[in-house]
Amino acid sequence: MRNFFFILFFLFQTSAFTQSKVIDSLKIVLKNAEHDTTRCKILGMMVEFEYDNKIWPIYNEQLYELTKKNIESATTDKLKKPYLAHFASAINNKGFLAQEFGNISKALEYYYSALKVQEQVNDKKGMATTINNIAYIYMHQGDLNKSLESVEKAMKLQIDMQDNGGIASSLNNLGNIYKKKGEIAKALDYFNQSLELERKINDQFGASVCLSNIGDIYIEQKKYKEGIEYISQSLKIREEMNELDGISYNLNRLANIMLDLNRLDEALEYGTKSFKVAKELNYIENIRNASKTLYKIYKKQNNTEQALKMYELFFQMHDSISNEATRKSSIKNQLQYEYDKKATADSVRVTEEKKVITAQLKQEKTQRFALYGGLALVALFGGVMYNRFKISQKQKYIIEKQKEIVDEKQLEILDSIHYAKRIQNALMANADFINKHLQHNFIVFQPKDIVSGDFYWAAEHNNKFYLAACDSTGHGVPGAFMSLLNMGFLSEAIKEKNIEKTNDIFNYVRQRLIVSMSNEGQKDGMDGILMCYDKITNVLEYSAANNEPILIRDNEVIELAKDRMPIGKGEKTAPFTLHTTKLKSGDLLYLYTDGYADQFGGLKGKKFKYKQLNDLLLSLKDTPLNTQKEALERAFANWKGNHEQVDDVLVIGIKI
Repeated sequence: MRNFFFILFFLFQTSAFTQSKVIDSLKIVLKNAEHDTTRCKILGMMVEFEYDNKIWPIYNEQLYELTKKNIESATTDKLKKPYLAHFASAINNKGFLAQEFGNISKALEYYYSALKVQEQVNDKKGMATTINNIAYIYMHQGDLNKSLESVEKAMKLQIDMQDNGGIASSLNNLGNIYKKKGEIAKALDYFNQSLELERKINDQFGASVCLSNIGDIYIEQKKYKEGIEYISQSLKIREEMNELDGISYNLNRLANIMLDLNRLDEALEYGTKSFKVAKELNYIENIRNASKTLYKIYKKQNNTEQALKMYELFFQMHDSISNEATRKSSIKNQLQYEYDKKATADSVRVTEEKKVITAQLKQEKTQRFALYGGLALVALFGGVMYNRFKISQKQKYIIEKQKEIVDEKQLEILDSIHYAKRIQNALMANADFINKHLQHNFIVFQPKDIVSGDFYWAAEHNNKFYLAACDSTGHGVPGAFMSLLNMGFLSEAIKEKNIEKTNDIFNYVRQRLIVSMSNEGQKDGMDGILMCYDKITNVLEYSAANNEPILIRDNEVIELAKDRMPIGKGEKTAPFTLHTTKLKSGDLLYLYTDGYADQFGGLKGKKFKYKQLNDLLLSLKDTPLNTQKEALERAFANWKGNHEQVDDVLVIGIKI
């Protein structure tokens, strides 16, 4: 029975050929089985040992129809009973398949149907598995209280059965739920209880997962010494087990921690080792994660060549994961198996099944050897699988993070971010307000994520019109918070402090940012352009921090002057410069951030670059502004192609 609560997938370092031999052996046994009860048992095994998501549902449907037929034809409860547990297992597998396709309501319907049958025959182990599946659904929907209630119910059954392995797994799941609820003390307590029990039953893999979970909590609490110690213990166990997937993950985790601590040499050492193991495994997700980490390290070390190499590899792996054919190949390469009840059955039950099937094939020597060989492999894999069931929710998320990323965003978070977007849009300049002061203009605004670190902002004060195009530190939610702060300081400088000159406004905003944000040495702030335009005299006053305005006049691109320093804490703290220029009728003025020019794409996956952007603007100078906007958006989309957008994009065009 396929179970995927927190512990969805685990990877075998075994050949696909060996796996195929198990299925082939079971097919021989199935063909020669004399009783439907035996056929049910064999079909159940085939469902669990077939990794191909197109094939195992076929076996499961055969199991479902076979059990259903026998239950409907049985004249007494006694005749029905041998088939009911298998029937429940087949229904549960249907629920798993529905979950895989995102049909949550149908999955719940199947799980509750399976649970009803399991309760009828008092199949406690099956009930615990199904309840855990239901708990996962509630967790996925963000209903942590119902998820918690379900796990506790499953654990009660496991305690009744004295199933220490199942109890340890449930304790770990409880730790994950309480961590998600923000109750860190309880989460740590459950992780430690799980760790103690895993060690007691000598489940090294489960212990390594608990150690990793505990280490992650300490890291989040910035208790780096304790966190590194626990994650290193987890790494040591996985190295002793030669569990390469876990080794790659833990090494990458340590690399990221060292990167956060600015211990770059250690970060590079761990990151390089993680990448090497990932390449050895040829697991796309691991290669992607390791290359992303190495990109960050090399970038911080100013090793541009290696940083670009890792950046391109990261996107190559990301695109590969998105490709369905490659994804299926990866699944086969990784032999990704799913957690299930039958795979955890103890050796006594396996032995009994072996005796039943052996008796049937007693007269056939070749078939008997095939049976023994198949069951021996089943027992072997069952032992390995038992040691791999304790993968935590966090491990699952990292392995899946590819689905990067977006699968890991829940509805509640998305609602909050969309609400933040509405707030951000309300604070940014209104189109009607800009059109009132600049009759001919366009704005290309494409955030990388839902909310943006780039922003455009406008104000009118003392008969002067101000327009800003800025790029805050970061993008997404962190960048959006910075943009809201920066817009607030701009408004405060002009409307509350009555500061009129653009350079004085930037000086004020920089001071406010340093006081507010830089107490711990970080360099948060923004790059940007602030202009003050007098449409009567056509005089433009502006100040520019790292980004320069572009003026197109008489078929020439003129890059106006800028200050090479950010608005915030930086190496230079000189006052910003006030620039003044007289504009002419027909002049084209462009304000943009770095997102457009920095986008990777084209045939060679290179940056678009500023020169190409300025040449594009020059080529569009004689076209209407709305046509320019469409051409810029089209050119960006064509250049980006299948590459991920790397930053927020903002381009403002103005015709005098």
